[in-house]
Amino acid sequence: MQQPANEHLMIVMLDNLVQHSLPRTFAIRQKLERGEVLLSSEIDFFVEMLERVKHCQREFLEDAQCRVIFSTVAHLLFKVANLALENEQAIADPLSA
Repeated sequence: MQQPANEHLMIVMLDNLVQHSLPRTFAIRQKLERGEVLLSSEIDFFVEMLERVKHCQREFLEDAQCRVIFSTVAHLLFKVANLALENEQAIADPLSA
């Protein structure tokens, strides 16, 4: 039985997420938990990830499992971005930390 093209795209996107994007996101989160700040390449990665998640949420709107997956990834990115902001603010104003 042949899968529709949309399902193939979903599989490729989920595979990329599991193999590449999530490990990099978790590595960046660990870096931020040590109080470090993001490099410009890491910021670019997050912008790209947010765009990808937004696209996937629209593309796979009808698939409840994909909605949950991409909403969870968006929430993870939000939490990591907040941590990055806290680190930047702590560096900008070391007395507030």
